[in-house]
Amino acid sequence: MLLLVLLAFFVSSTFSDLDSDLSAETCSACSCMSIENVLYVNCEKITVYRPTQLLPPVSSLYHLNFQNNLLIVLYPNSFLNFTHAVSLQLGNNKLQNIEGGAFYGLSSLKQLHLNNNELKVLRADTFYGIENLEYLQADYNLIKYIEKGSFNKLHRLKVLILNDNLVQILPDNIFRFASLTHLDIRGNRIQKLPYLGVLEHIGRIVELQLDDNPWNCTCDLLPLKAWLENMPYNIFIGEAICETPSDLYGRLLKETNKQELCPMGTGSDFDVRMPPSQPENGRTTSDKAPTTIPPIATKAPKTTNPSKIYGNGIVGLPGLNKNIPIMSYQTRTPPLSCPQPCTCKAHPSDFGISVSCQERSINNLADIIPKPPNAKKLHLSGNYIRDISPVDFQGFEGLDLLHLGSNQIVTVQKGVFANLTNLRRLYLNGNQLEQLHPEMFLGLSNLQYLYLEYNAIQEVLAGTFDSMPNLQLLYLNNNVLRSLPAYIFAGVSLARLNLKNNHFMTLPVSGVLDQLRSLTQIDLEGNPWECSCDLVALKLWLEKLNDGVAAKEVKCASPVQFSNIELRLLKNEILCPKLIARPPFILTSTTPVVTSMSPAGVGKAPPGGPVPLSIMILSVLVVLIITVFVAFCLLVFVLRRNKKPAGRQEGMGNQECGSMQLTLRRHNKSNKKDDLGGETFIPHTIQHMNKSHTCGIRDSESGFKFADSQRQKIILLNSADQDKDSLSSLDPRNKRLSTIDELDEFLPRESNMFIQNFLDSKGGISAV
Repeated sequence: MLLLVLLAFFVSSTFSDLDSDLSAETCSACSCMSIENVLYVNCEKITVYRPTQLLPPVSSLYHLNFQNNLLIVLYPNSFLNFTHAVSLQLGNNKLQNIEGGAFYGLSSLKQLHLNNNELKVLRADTFYGIENLEYLQADYNLIKYIEKGSFNKLHRLKVLILNDNLVQILPDNIFRFASLTHLDIRGNRIQKLPYLGVLEHIGRIVELQLDDNPWNCTCDLLPLKAWLENMPYNIFIGEAICETPSDLYGRLLKETNKQELCPMGTGSDFDVRMPPSQPENGRTTSDKAPTTIPPIATKAPKTTNPSKIYGNGIVGLPGLNKNIPIMSYQTRTPPLSCPQPCTCKAHPSDFGISVSCQERSINNLADIIPKPPNAKKLHLSGNYIRDISPVDFQGFEGLDLLHLGSNQIVTVQKGVFANLTNLRRLYLNGNQLEQLHPEMFLGLSNLQYLYLEYNAIQEVLAGTFDSMPNLQLLYLNNNVLRSLPAYIFAGVSLARLNLKNNHFMTLPVSGVLDQLRSLTQIDLEGNPWECSCDLVALKLWLEKLNDGVAAKEVKCASPVQFSNIELRLLKNEILCPKLIARPPFILTSTTPVVTSMSPAGVGKAPPGGPVPLSIMILSVLVVLIITVFVAFCLLVFVLRRNKKPAGRQEGMGNQECGSMQLTLRRHNKSNKKDDLGGETFIPHTIQHMNKSHTCGIRDSESGFKFADSQRQKIILLNSADQDKDSLSSLDPRNKRLSTIDELDEFLPRESNMFIQNFLDSKGGISAV
């Protein structure tokens, strides 16, 4: 038994060694091209071999391309053989993990491309072995965390591209040992950028991209604003636009002032924000309720005078004397309660209350007690809420606006908003949602505005928006979407759709974009569009949009020859050479055509549009050539069919047969031995018969049956037999005698020869 186990182990190890020894020359498995003594190795879409199975090319300098190979994990020493590689393309794979030491051996590497993968973290040992790296591209991934020391070994790193990921914060001293000149952090989730530990280490920067981040314009952003103001004018710096707080939403950071960013930063600012401490009647409003102090980090609206804010946070109505005690106002209506960590404001127009709980370090919605009656707006942005349940919004049935942005919400349970039937605006931006499903939005039949930007949404399930028939505005920008299911917008009448800064490489028109029949604005920029045949339909759809529909420019990201070129400037034939018609019998390419399917299983619609003139001319020419060829074949066929065999039945009407001297003898009735019972005749000789009495019958058409030497008879075939023999003579297998010389070989030489002619009992005599 032990022997069998050892034998099995030996066999398995042998086979594993054989499998690991599978290797091939790089330039035989991949395509190699040398340009100016630099070798370019293209190993794209070769899933047969892994990088460890390829032998390095014989060159002192080469570029490696391993895109589109479905790589998921890079193990240690994956590129140990490629010592002289100066660039490595690993984009458009499925990379989820890069183990430490995966790049060992790439000591000469200068550029590393990891774009369009599924990486979620950059660890401290990820880039070991490539200390000479100067260019690192890791955009369009799912990176949330960057560990401390990830770039400590990259002393020569100059360009770092991290745009369109999910990075929330940059760790301290992350760029301390790098020499960055270009940094791109667009489209992430960064809310602040401190000077200490981050900005102080990028003093050599010449380009800094900050756009499309949910910047929190508070006191934490003062160091960034001061740093930007002190930078030279020749440095390109992207715009930082405030996302929060709400009163600064959409403002450029450079256009704000210190007081707006940090109203509590100085003593004077603090005094301005304080409510009246001592009214004339000697009573302090702080004795009325524990919610007398307004929110520290939230600036009051400009239309609200601080003198009008009373102890319970409710704004007094115009016309009321500010010297009148607050109790006199409360005699009109029952006392209104406001949640302890929040402030409340009355709206005389709709007799509702706006509850502001922004940035109050709220972890659970159950902490919002007591719940004010007739609340119309509830602001809960900038807190630490992770989960919400259906009971959290009981008592808020009259809400018109709900702001849950900039929290940490990961999932939304079924029916959470089921009782908010009057809700028209819902903010879920700046959270950590990864999937949208139909059960999230049940009950929101009157919702008109839905904000879902700056999440980590990777998938939208079919029917997600069907429960919101009145939805007009949908913001899905700054997520990580790569596709949309078919008929996702069939149940809504969207007027504005924002899909910018996602991971779309293509977007189907059939079943998706063609359902947007009420569209007035669509945003598609900032996606890594692949300008190929799959994008022709999108280009035609954009061109056919009405003049009243606003659509920003769509720029190509790949292939390289179309990079950063607007899609509308490219002709359809350039995007897709397959649109140029070719004869169907000509093999144009040996590469199999790959059909791209949407996740819902619905194929993309074939590109339409007008037929180019060149295609029409070529088609007409092909049809004309085929028509002439067919006509010629028909003519030849008719001519050959009408042509008759020469000399057929030539001698049937010959008059010589009438002058032929024959002596007829009728057999005696008692001597009837001939099977056919015909007449017999005796010519003079065979030669005389051949020369003078052929009767128009060719030798090739004559059939002879040799009788015995005693009877010496010549038997002639009747006309019916002649017709049959004439047809059978076409068969080459039937040997025919056409000369007298050939007959001599078969006739006996020692006696006279006679030919017996058999005639039909009646028809034969008339023929003679």
